[in-house]
Amino acid sequence: MASTPAHPSIVIFPGAWHPAMCMAALVDSLQRIGFAAEAHTLRSVGDPAAGVADDAAHMLAVMRPLLDAGKDVVLVAHSYAGFPATSAISGLARRSRRAKNGSQTASGGVLGIIFLAGFVPVQGDSIYGLIGETWLPWQTPQEPKGLITVLDPRSVFYGDCSEDSAAPVMARLKGHSIKAFRGDDAIPHRIGWADEGFNGKRAYVRCTMDKALEFPAQELFTARTGLDWILKTMEASHSPFMSMPDATARVVADVISEFQAADAAATAP
Repeated sequence: MASTPAHPSIVIFPGAWHPAMCMAALVDSLQRIGFAAEAHTLRSVGDPAAGVADDAAHMLAVMRPLLDAGKDVVLVAHSYAGFPATSAISGLARRSRRAKNGSQTASGGVLGIIFLAGFVPVQGDSIYGLIGETWLPWQTPQEPKGLITVLDPRSVFYGDCSEDSAAPVMARLKGHSIKAFRGDDAIPHRIGWADEGFNGKRAYVRCTMDKALEFPAQELFTARTGLDWILKTMEASHSPFMSMPDATARVVADVISEFQAADAAATAP
């Protein structure tokens, strides 16, 4: 009888403007169903000197100790975090690392990537380019400070969230680095999700009521890659990890089960 795969560690990065504490309810929900889960704030939140490469390096610094300890990791990237995640996972697919090490059983790799209402960049993309090289009506650039802020985050990000869940997060939002959105430093160096090692293990969770990254754009991101994706849909705003953390945790768990099935099929004799 085949053994049940061990749960991977889940590493979560919220997108622009947001601190890791916005993921607290989701982390708690994941832990209650048996996963090791943690969330981290991106470097470009509040730091005008940070670009996509800095955020990708931070993601690697978070994941590396887990990988070096032989653990499998699932990376969950929300919104803008899809940009640095795309670089950070390059060459780290569990399947690829096992082949490189000459072992079909050794763990210690990125099992899969989940984009949660996130950007999926292709070569040469930047946030500014994808939004038409003009700031959106709800975005307010503060060029002298090198930061961009948000008008009315309550309606843009948290349309289906309770006031009790939204207010503490809104109080902790920071300006986001313009450098991470526009210019050469906003372009990911590598397109890791395209690695063959992620076949069957790249997923996108679409949010139908999203006002920050609207549903048609979310559909386009995966369609334009020309690759197969595991697609899930939630009737939620841009922040289902706040409005429905238990449901979001179940979606993540379901996706991980599909990742593990794909991994097992790929390594079967």
